Amino acid sequence: MTRPSPAPDLSGIALEEWEKARRRLDVLKPLAESERRSRGMAQEAADALGISLTLVYRLLARYEADPRLTSLLPERRGRREGQLVLADEVEEIVGVVIDELFLTRQKQRVSDVVVEVRKRCRTLGFPPPSRKAIDLRLRMRPAADVHCKRHGRKAARDRFAPATGSLDAPWPLSLVQIDHTLVDVIVVDSRTREPIQRPWLTLAIDVHSRCVAGFHLSLDPPSATSVALCIAHAALPKDKWMRARGIEDDWPVSGIPERLHSTMPKSSVPSLSGRAATSTTSISITGRCAHRIMALISNG
Repeated sequence: MTRPSPAPDLSGIALEEWEKARRRLDVLKPLAESERRSRGMAQEAADALGISLTLVYRLLARYEADPRLTSLLPERRGRREGQLVLADEVEEIVGVVIDELFLTRQKQRVSDVVVEVRKRCRTLGFPPPSRKAIDLRLRMRPAADVHCKRHGRKAARDRFAPATGSLDAPWPLSLVQIDHTLVDVIVVDSRTREPIQRPWLTLAIDVHSRCVAGFHLSLDPPSATSVALCIAHAALPKDKWMRARGIEDDWPVSGIPERLHSTMPKSSVPSLSGRAATSTTSISITGRCAHRIMALISNG
């Protein structure tokens, strides 16, 4: 069974590759959904796309495992990132040197590891690996294990152990969390179809019910303004908003939250008097940029 491939970096895909994937989808989707698929049908698809029969079957397997347009994008040629190509003997030398020099409390530098690996390889008659290859093997080691062996168990536990505790949200809107994420789509120009960028989605989630209380979608990066607009959308009734978009369904979530947890990039934190920001509202906001968010809500 073919496993779904990881989501590709959409920002690096050319327009020609998207067009090729769409042509493949138009031809292969009916074939994938057909209950009586034959070799002749597959050959017709291969002729229509100008590819081999083997590639048709490989594309069908990828599409059936992951029925999205991205599964039909052309594969990039050349060595894949992270692919290991060193000889087994050299791999063993690199691993031993990393264990003996780098993963110790002496905290040897990467350059020391490179020098020692090359020295041992030349002594044994093997071609020495590049620094990039050695860096890759270092990055493949679990970060928690590396930190533990170089800085001690306590330091590793303080840095990597999950924080214990729970959020107290005994009723709806007693606590709302705000978070931001880049949407896995590309916005294109309405006329030229040229890609613009991926939009940012700001979500307000009610911790008690796990319902989405509101959201804000924008091409601008997260800021106090996007958080304030998201809170406004969460607080207001959604009936008119839903009808304006032709959505015949209910979204019965509205109201002022008692507490708000928000995460913001440090670069977005402005300076503002907390007294002026909180003078006209009773929401308790925790997180970066809280004062600015409160001011925007109050002025809105």
